[in-house]
Amino acid sequence: MPAARPAAEVRSTPTAQEDSVELSIVMPCLNEAETIAACVIKARAFLEAHALKGEVIVADNGSTDGSQRIAEGLGARVVAVPAKGYGAALIGGIAAARGTYVAMGDADDSYDFGSLMPFVEELRGGAELVMGNRFQGGIAPGAMPPLHKYLGNPVLSFLGRIFFEVPVGDFHCGLRAFRRDSIRRLGLTAPGMEFASEMVVKAAIEGLDIREVPTTLKPDGRSRPPHLRTWRDGWRHLRFLLIYAPKWLFLYPGVALAAAGLLGVLGLIPGDAHVGGVELGVHTMIFAAMAVLMGSQLIGLSVMARRYGTIAGMWPESGFMRSVRNWFSVERACILGGLMLAGGIGGALTATSIWASNGFGDLDPAALMRLTIPSMLMSCIGLQMVVTAFFIGLMDQPRGR
Repeated sequence: MPAARPAAEVRSTPTAQEDSVELSIVMPCLNEAETIAACVIKARAFLEAHALKGEVIVADNGSTDGSQRIAEGLGARVVAVPAKGYGAALIGGIAAARGTYVAMGDADDSYDFGSLMPFVEELRGGAELVMGNRFQGGIAPGAMPPLHKYLGNPVLSFLGRIFFEVPVGDFHCGLRAFRRDSIRRLGLTAPGMEFASEMVVKAAIEGLDIREVPTTLKPDGRSRPPHLRTWRDGWRHLRFLLIYAPKWLFLYPGVALAAAGLLGVLGLIPGDAHVGGVELGVHTMIFAAMAVLMGSQLIGLSVMARRYGTIAGMWPESGFMRSVRNWFSVERACILGGLMLAGGIGGALTATSIWASNGFGDLDPAALMRLTIPSMLMSCIGLQMVVTAFFIGLMDQPRGR
């Protein structure tokens, strides 16, 4: 079940009917007294200049500097969100919004609320999520730390595009707009800065129409440091991307490890091999077998993670995974895994017999290990296959109260 959304308390009584509001502009706020006035003024001026029926919502996260009073005095609707965090504030603000469309942007005066029309036009044209791209629109000197500009944002955005096949060049742009009903159906729950990634990832998984427009970023107007913490929040974004991409976290590394390791084990069974000036022997076979074991574990985890995600409603089940699950039944896994386990035990017994025939004395360890290592490998993978199938079967059991 999705985590409960943070409660939001409306501090001022709305006067417009929900159906009459086209655009709600939502700003998360925590002690932004220095800049909130400029943001609200620009947002309201944008609505008036383009004759848009809209509202400005300040989702306050417990400010103690009078930000709420300033915002209300300038005509914004303040929504108090007790749950702490950037994502929690936005979830509360979006829940309180009445517009068909919602635009969100930071209350630090770094984004231009007067340039929202390209976002609105894309939404009117059928888009469900419109992302700003600061790298296309322009980043003013000093607006973004070099570490964020040249490493953090580009790398995380690249991974997001690869993992989720989504055409977004700036995953973490704080200025974006969307259809309120489409985004609320996603059940967003991330309370921190990773909310920015969660919105794009879940929108991509659900197949929403995602588009991108250039936007600008200028240095914020605050005298205090930003709430963003580079390494902590960067890790939280990366962690979220990996959790929702089990193919890249488990499957692809697992297949690569298992394939390379299996090639090494099979290639060294007949004897030592020479690659260039390097001699590969039985000790190399041990590490190759380790790679096969690690790879098979990652592949099994990938299958279990994909199945769990489907059951938990994190993503729909793909046709490929449905075919794998239908084929990889407990019965088939028991038969195949049992045969592998029996083969491994048979190899171990053969090795023991060879040792016994020599009076349990000294043997050529390299020769015997070419039999015992593959036997061990077959036994471990066979047992793992059976256990994995039973665990997936457990997840597939009907749920009662």
